[in-house]
Amino acid sequence: MIDHALDGVLFIDEACTLAGGGENDFGREAIEILLKAMEDDRARLAVIAAGYPDRMRQFLSSNPGLASRFNRTIEFEDYSPEAIEDL
Repeated sequence: MIDHALDGVLFIDEACTLAGGGENDFGREAIEILLKAMEDDRARLAVIAAGYPDRMRQFLSSNPGLASRFNRTIEFEDYSPEAIEDL
């Protein structure tokens, strides 16, 4: 998927699940591959990682180089019941 996203955007929904597995999980390997691509192809690749704020903080702290690769954070407020009714 990284190769397909070159010269575009790679969107990773629920990115925090990559850091949540055990020793036999491929999530940590995926993070390593992602980090290398973000470094090697930084001019050709934009990565957006999405998830719940607390779990995303855990994701970003799961690897020493990960937080520095994501230089912007945007948190969206939860919808209120009234706002949902207006939809």
